[in-house]
Amino acid sequence: MTNEQLAARIRAGEDVGENMAQLYDQVKDFIRSVAWKYKGLGELEDLEQEGFLALYDAIDHYEADQGVKFLSYAEYWIRQRMQRYLQVNGSCLRLPVNRQEAISRYKRFCLSFQLEHGRGPSEAEIGRELWLSVDQVRRLQLDACMSHVCSLDAPVRGREGEEDITLGDLAPSACDLEEEATERIDHESLCSLLWECVDSLPGKQPDVIRSRYQGGLTMGRVGEVCGITEAEARKQHMKALRALRNPENSNRLRRFVPEDERVYSSALWGNGAEHFNRTWTSSTERVALGL
Repeated sequence: MTNEQLAARIRAGEDVGENMAQLYDQVKDFIRSVAWKYKGLGELEDLEQEGFLALYDAIDHYEADQGVKFLSYAEYWIRQRMQRYLQVNGSCLRLPVNRQEAISRYKRFCLSFQLEHGRGPSEAEIGRELWLSVDQVRRLQLDACMSHVCSLDAPVRGREGEEDITLGDLAPSACDLEEEATERIDHESLCSLLWECVDSLPGKQPDVIRSRYQGGLTMGRVGEVCGITEAEARKQHMKALRALRNPENSNRLRRFVPEDERVYSSALWGNGAEHFNRTWTSSTERVALGL
């Protein structure tokens, strides 16, 4: 069965678990090839997991009548999900995706310049190549340097070689204590409600989700802990995530989603030709007009 046929059946709610497992088997090599490009920024298995979850978004928005292969369409969602994961988890410095892409272009140019000329490029040479001012080049260099900081708990070596202080100890505190307390309370409320939704799932699904996301286990280990095979663990994992996205659960969690994220998600929904022909407005226009 083709990817397009499987996507259509999943979207129609036909044997979602089995069809999703088959679709994943057919595209997992492609997801791994995309994840491999980001392997230096995060764990490969976690990136592949994000790529798998991105298939749900791709299926929800895919319209076969546009004549685009499903995998070509899904690539955008896979890359976006991996990039957002790295933005949140890959570094202590949370950079927007466009800044991360600029850093990647900067690093590629520096490497090719070093190989060709035997030295690193000057700020002026970088600026000419990337169409940036000197100030922009310096800011880009600083971002590139900070993007390597993976943990504030990383030790800082002193002049005598001692490592009795961490990077976090040297960082000035700029937090608002009231705002921090509010965010902590919101986070605790979200966790309480989220796990309540998880525990309401049937069968092995709560155990699978808790083992995967609380225990941080691989799917193979999840199966062992829950007393099922790895294939069954993946199947239960997919069913659980699908159930958590149902309106009954998602509406309870919606208040924790920032307003700008809700607007962004709304602008992505219904952006195909079919919706446009029916409403004569794009999804972005409908959000702007409050329709």
